[in-house]
Amino acid sequence: MRSVYIDVILPLAVPGIFTYAWPEDLPTVLPGMRVSVPFGKGRKLYGGLVRRVHDERPGYRTVRSAMALLDNAPVVHEHQFNLWERIAAHYLCSLGEVMIAALPAQLALSSETRLVANPAMAQDLVLKGRAGLLLEALEHRHVVTLEEAGELLGLKNPMPVVKGLMDQGALQLEEELKDTWKPRMVTYVGLNESAKEEQSLHAWFDKLERAPKQLHLLMRYIELSRCLSDDPREVDRNALLRASGSTSAMLKGLVEKGLFTTYDREAGIPVNEAMRKPPPSLSTAQTEALQEIKERFNAKDVVLLRGVTSSGKTELYITLIQEALDRGEQVLYLLPEIALTTQIISRLRERFGERIAISHSRMAQHERTALWLHMAQGEAPPSVVVGARSALFLPFRKLGLIVVDEEHDPSYKQHDPSPRYHARDMAIVLAGLHGAKTLLGSATPALESLHNAKGGKYGHVELLTRFGDVAMPNVLRVDLRDSQKRKLMRGHFSQTLIDTVQQALDRREQAIIFQNRRGYVPVWQCETCGWVPECDQCDVSLTYHKHQHQLRCHYCGRHYAPPTSCGHCGSPRLRMLGFGTEKIEEELAEIFPDARIGRMDQDTMRGKHAMDRLLTSFGQGGIDILVGTQMVTKGLDFDHVSVVGILNADNLMRFPDFRAHERAFQLMAQVAGRSGRRKQAGTVIIQAMDVNNPVLDLVVRHDVDGMYQREIEHRRAHGYPPFTRLIELTLKHRSEERVAATGAVLGLALREGLGERVLGPDIPLVSRIRDRHLRKLLIKLRRTAHHEEKAFVSDTIDRVFGDPAHSAVQLVTDVDPM
Repeated sequence: MRSVYIDVILPLAVPGIFTYAWPEDLPTVLPGMRVSVPFGKGRKLYGGLVRRVHDERPGYRTVRSAMALLDNAPVVHEHQFNLWERIAAHYLCSLGEVMIAALPAQLALSSETRLVANPAMAQDLVLKGRAGLLLEALEHRHVVTLEEAGELLGLKNPMPVVKGLMDQGALQLEEELKDTWKPRMVTYVGLNESAKEEQSLHAWFDKLERAPKQLHLLMRYIELSRCLSDDPREVDRNALLRASGSTSAMLKGLVEKGLFTTYDREAGIPVNEAMRKPPPSLSTAQTEALQEIKERFNAKDVVLLRGVTSSGKTELYITLIQEALDRGEQVLYLLPEIALTTQIISRLRERFGERIAISHSRMAQHERTALWLHMAQGEAPPSVVVGARSALFLPFRKLGLIVVDEEHDPSYKQHDPSPRYHARDMAIVLAGLHGAKTLLGSATPALESLHNAKGGKYGHVELLTRFGDVAMPNVLRVDLRDSQKRKLMRGHFSQTLIDTVQQALDRREQAIIFQNRRGYVPVWQCETCGWVPECDQCDVSLTYHKHQHQLRCHYCGRHYAPPTSCGHCGSPRLRMLGFGTEKIEEELAEIFPDARIGRMDQDTMRGKHAMDRLLTSFGQGGIDILVGTQMVTKGLDFDHVSVVGILNADNLMRFPDFRAHERAFQLMAQVAGRSGRRKQAGTVIIQAMDVNNPVLDLVVRHDVDGMYQREIEHRRAHGYPPFTRLIELTLKHRSEERVAATGAVLGLALREGLGERVLGPDIPLVSRIRDRHLRKLLIKLRRTAHHEEKAFVSDTIDRVFGDPAHSAVQLVTDVDPM
């Protein structure tokens, strides 16, 4: 009988795949199944993925044997393997790193995997033998690694036992206890069945004549509930209390009397009445754009839809999704950040109901695993998957369309850990593997995407009128130098901005204030010698956060007590410089004491549902002014926002990055697009020292093409994307001498093949993070030969870091850095 061998991908950051012998006494194995295999010294075990089954014995003397088969059917399909291989090759990482990023943690077990009993399930199961022994041990030890489980059970290979317990829900990963995501629940108010008839409702009005406040609550309920249909429907409890000015006790009293009933439902799940609504009619401009997209898809696999803010791009996506579903195809709808997508998910569920699945990194591991296995092995996998960048890795079987919404957004780029992939670019690769189409959508497309569209590589469609023919916002510039000179500033607000916000509040409208720096103030400084407190482990100044009364490092997360005197000269004269969102929130409360103010930044959005709650409150009118960082620019859609203020536009344009002006234009154009989305044109106030900056001229004119023409010439002249591809190499080590020496050797070796297209090694602006000194190199690859030149870079890295003198230096490789 011929010998059988398997090539296995291991969940490790090591290059290559590994060949094992497949024992005759084990069941038949297929590519895409998981197997338990030993690796390295000792008793280390890993759940690897079979890439290939064959009869070719490897050339080395000893071939280790696999120990167990963990699946009855493949959990990874050929299209996924092909995508992984493309990602590994393009982003210069290992297949194991891609596997770790792609698979839910429960499907990538190793000896180091930490296991705990699931308290909700384990006590209800009566298990005997080894499974019962392991659960009994966990009652005393609380947590064990997979390797320790093997020792407890006296098994070389405990994976089958552990997998069986996980399948039953008795075991879970330790990390699940730390972050078990649950959907946010919303309380709704509806009429009791006995009060729904018109006659009964009139009787209630008569009953409440002597209770004017309760009568007012009922009347406000009727007004809100009939927005979608003639029949009273359910209403969000918080929205009802806010609109009526009532208290919880008053509502509770009407529930106890039998008028109302309350119940909880997951946020984003639409009411039945909304799901019965016919789809809205497309405008003439939308209909023309939809027809153009279909025509472009006949010739191109990728189409870029450039639609101004509030033009109705989402409705075009939904129409195309419906047509794909009618053809029996699956659809992937990518969004830059899942936390901001409650509005989108609700709209999609109104149209597609239970055919929608949501995928994001905050889901509990067992939920991610269940979705994965349902898509890989289930009989009726979800038709539409909505998710952030990691949704790319799901096992689609009949993918027909990928929508990449807000395709310009930097959040699509993965930074740490490896693989540092860009979801937009890999979505196009994934669609190509399935023979599917890709639709990229944005009001401010990435310059590379616009270049591909204008050059004919992508189809190009424009939707340049807002839905309902609402005018684009009026953009006004305020000269901060002049305002300061004439003493027209109050804190960091010009009189123009204050007056415009006040007028909006008087009309019961809302405002958004954009300041792209969190914290209270960025810097404390000694007035005597100029000393600024810095992080002990990073070469970066600390940011003061007033609420916690702490100085924090935004790079490593360490925090410090604020100094009472200068750390250099001892002077007690310390001053605060600059301003962040926390200080802006404080100033707004002083200027508009009656306004309800919310803040949206990384500090206030740390809770699992903090962002969802804030946006819901803002959408329901519970917040008058929302101040935030770039989080407020990401595709939010609110009816009553009429004013947007950008406090310091100069800071957005002064980053030492070739994309700084493009990013500044996108951020300002996107945040400006949050205003005046339903009725009248909104107003945008941009405060700046340099009001004549050409980028501001382009923002005022909403001139995407002008921005493209300006930037493309700079890129062409200096050899930056889209005319080259970039690789950024970051070297890290505790010893500055060692990292500098390795950087010099690596730079010299790379220049042998690439010449002056290797920049550096340079000392970055922040030269030390987490007590490791940094050096950076930037490599420009020619578009026409980037595969060959990338192979040269990879070989050079292997050669340099194969030298013991440099092997201890950590290298981070980032292809197509953002």
